[in-house]
Amino acid sequence: MASIKEVNVGNVVVAVIGGGSSMFVPALVRGMLEVDAFAGAELRLMDVDRDRLAVMADLATKLSQAEGRDLEVVTTLDQREALSGVTFAIVAISVGGMAAWESDIEVPGRSGVFMHIADSIGPGGIFRALRNTPVVASVARHLAEVAPSAFLFNYTNPASANAMAMAKVSPVRSLSLCSCSPRPFQREWLAELVGVGQGDVVVPMKVGGINHCTGILELQLRDGTDATPIVRERQGSEVVRWAIDTFGVIPYCWEHWTEFFPQLQRLVAPYQGRAEGLPMRYGRHIYDMDQQRQRVRGWEEVAKSWAADGREHKLADLPHGPEDEGIVVVEVMEAVLEDRAERFVVNVPNRGLVPNLPETAVVEVPALVNAEGAHPIGIGPLPGGLAAVLSRHALVQELTADAALSGDKRLLRQAMTADPLLDATLEPSEIEALMNEMLKVNASFLPQFGH
Repeated sequence: MASIKEVNVGNVVVAVIGGGSSMFVPALVRGMLEVDAFAGAELRLMDVDRDRLAVMADLATKLSQAEGRDLEVVTTLDQREALSGVTFAIVAISVGGMAAWESDIEVPGRSGVFMHIADSIGPGGIFRALRNTPVVASVARHLAEVAPSAFLFNYTNPASANAMAMAKVSPVRSLSLCSCSPRPFQREWLAELVGVGQGDVVVPMKVGGINHCTGILELQLRDGTDATPIVRERQGSEVVRWAIDTFGVIPYCWEHWTEFFPQLQRLVAPYQGRAEGLPMRYGRHIYDMDQQRQRVRGWEEVAKSWAADGREHKLADLPHGPEDEGIVVVEVMEAVLEDRAERFVVNVPNRGLVPNLPETAVVEVPALVNAEGAHPIGIGPLPGGLAAVLSRHALVQELTADAALSGDKRLLRQAMTADPLLDATLEPSEIEALMNEMLKVNASFLPQFGH
């Protein structure tokens, strides 16, 4: 495992803050080793967990050697050192890990507040932002000092609050990406959605909303046929049919959509002291951290077994995880390096891209990416009813980001009071009590609140 060295002019250097992540790093390494643009690049993995960092670095190094690639993998526990002189920085963190995520589900559950995933909005999303957003913001600040021309990509949830924070605190070029976002530009997925050949579908450019509640506004076939009614008739998902009937929009990652509408968050089994794993309407289950931990352990077992057996392992031996398909940051970086002007779906400050959402919102829209960065494309207004719902969420996200950065409990109280799920479920005094309980549970991760 090498140490960080002086960066030579012309070298591509990629830093991953959260480099011990077994849910993100294997897919990133696979992509970098498959792309010629990263030949001779340096991959810097930074994490606060020394053991997990070593496991991921060892896996990446073995793969690079086995594939005959000269990707140099280095590690550090120091964030600023990792960022010095980089070409690209990627943030993929989860402050507090699975235990904190578990508390985001279980503590609200004791008050009768239930969320399917709890990573972007609602009390779970708010407290995830309180933990993660200050760290993401610190990366943006440090990057402005030690690598001001670098590109910063955030893969940390909640994507919207983090993108707001990066833009607020630093002039570096930054955006949030999401593993859901590539779907509208994947011809295979679109063709399956409509039930036609890949050559028959037009890749849509009118895609928009806010992260985890975004949809395809227009979908056409090559012959000019409106494909939205076809998708509606083929859909097995009641939520997708409802979104099309109500807003005329085809949601992607529809499971996340349900959290934006409190009326869609309903249990179908009684709560008996543990929220995780409980069945919800529309065939969903509340995320179970035991299953998430098992997935992480599976990746770590792969890496450790490779380290122990002494054999050569190639990319073909690396298991594919559900994250692989959605992690397109390698393609985004390649588009920058090769000045390709390729299209991706990104999360960036609105600034008129979606005129009937707040200017300060972070919106998920198409963008052309080239050597100068990401150039978002305005998509026009959303359907009025959807814009009304998302405007409220966007304003709560802004309150959340400001509370996370400032440690202002008054702003946090406002964010939680205005959150649609809490507003629909609890009395003001109950929201206050939940806020205080969650602050207490998360005290060690929230120094900005003065605990």
